[in-house]
Amino acid sequence: MSVLDRIYEAAFVPELWPKVLGEIAETAAANSGAILIIDDRLPPLFTATPNVLDTLESFSQTPFWYKNPPAHRLRKLKYPGFIERADFFRDDERNSGNPYHANMEKIGADWQIATIIDMPEGEMALFTFERNRGLPDFSKAELANLDVLRPHLARAGVIATRLQLQRAEANVAAMNAMGVPACVVTASGVVMSTNALFDQLSHVLRPAAFGRLSAKDRHADKLLQAAMPTPGYTQTPPTRSFPMHLDDGARAIVVHVIPLYRAATDIFNQGAAMVAVTGYSVDGNLPPDAVLRGLFDLTVAEAAIATDLTAGKTLTDIAGQRGVAVSTVRTHLAQVFRKTGTSQQGQLIALLKGISGYPAP
Repeated sequence: MSVLDRIYEAAFVPELWPKVLGEIAETAAANSGAILIIDDRLPPLFTATPNVLDTLESFSQTPFWYKNPPAHRLRKLKYPGFIERADFFRDDERNSGNPYHANMEKIGADWQIATIIDMPEGEMALFTFERNRGLPDFSKAELANLDVLRPHLARAGVIATRLQLQRAEANVAAMNAMGVPACVVTASGVVMSTNALFDQLSHVLRPAAFGRLSAKDRHADKLLQAAMPTPGYTQTPPTRSFPMHLDDGARAIVVHVIPLYRAATDIFNQGAAMVAVTGYSVDGNLPPDAVLRGLFDLTVAEAAIATDLTAGKTLTDIAGQRGVAVSTVRTHLAQVFRKTGTSQQGQLIALLKGISGYPAP
């Protein structure tokens, strides 16, 4: 199994995260790694490699867990990848009296890189990796290696956050209890089980020949079939998350095809993949850039352009506002189309209008 495969396995089996974080750390020559889920509505949620777990446990008991200016500063940067600590830590925070710097001293680290992925319900998932004192800083190549894993960490993070880093129960009913429509499919793409919320979407996600799942919308169905497992499949599909219209034409959902491996397969009765849905709100609010970036792995520029289009701006307006050529905006827009599975501005606007997480239970 690759590191990528194990990331998805750990999404459903959180006791595997320490080992997986250690394996990810090795790819960047880091000595430790951690995931922190920060939200005022939730208790401190975290997991980490064993060598930093005690430090995180102590830190989680302090008020600094929620205040955390460096983390909130990193969030405001909206950087679509891993970034060095120097870019979100101030110079006056580099002293033993600062609780965030003190954590680095406790674990014996000189260097840290991090990324934040905003979840559909507003939670902040913070991934960090550290390197010990006396070693050189992270290189651009090492950061680039981690950036390749970031969209997969985002999808696994959606599940891990909804599970609150607890182990999934033995069937998709557990996802139903958390407000997540879901079904599990076999290695040949045959639907094994669905939950009640998923059944409510049967008018747009419905049974097909030989028990497989299909989407009513033809374009969405092409993306779904490309992401679904087939016998002997080995390659990562190009798109695992994509938007799709609901039948009323005004609202949409985002469909995620999440592979299940080893322990996760055992939990879901030998299923090969889970199809999970995050939904859109019915009020037509504009989508937050952060959620677009998290769901579709958009860059800051791509998410901003998508949001501006949804707000009614033209490509000329956007180019003028940003001081770039219209051709540059078109290049970014082409990437947005590719990543969201759309092909026209009208389709993109309709799909992105009102994005939010699926209603909480």
